Amino acid sequence: MSAASGSVFHQQWAARGLAIGDIHNDGKLDAVVTSNDGPAWVLLNETETANHWITLRLVGVKSNRDAIGAQVRVLTSAGEQFGTVTTTGSYESSSDKRLHFGLGSADSIREIEIRWPSGIRQVLTNQKADAILTVTEPVESPGKTNP
Repeated sequence: MSAASGSVFHQQWAARGLAIGDIHNDGKLDAVVTSNDGPAWVLLNETETANHWITLRLVGVKSNRDAIGAQVRVLTSAGEQFGTVTTTGSYESSSDKRLHFGLGSADSIREIEIRWPSGIRQVLTNQKADAILTVTEPVESPGKTNP
């Protein structure tokens, strides 16, 4: 696969840092890799796919503004996925704090459950796929809501 993925994969170099995020906001995760004593490489994901996705941008109110530590469960017809908001991941690198979920053929999300660092539990239902959804922490635990 590396032969078809571009010239950067035909080179030998030592790397340290790796940051992952959706640079173009197109639902495809991209990567930035730092090389030792060399340039940073921006690897754009240009894969053609019919698969679906959802990206969650969480905004804390009672919790920290970046929602670091928030735990999320996403439920689709294909099953459950889990994520925790963080920026860590690689040596001296910070990745996108937004949570990205690949949904495969599922074109909607039955339920998104967010457990905020404050202890508030928020549930969103019937969300559309292929979107960046901004969710702001409620002041009190609302149970099930639809933004």
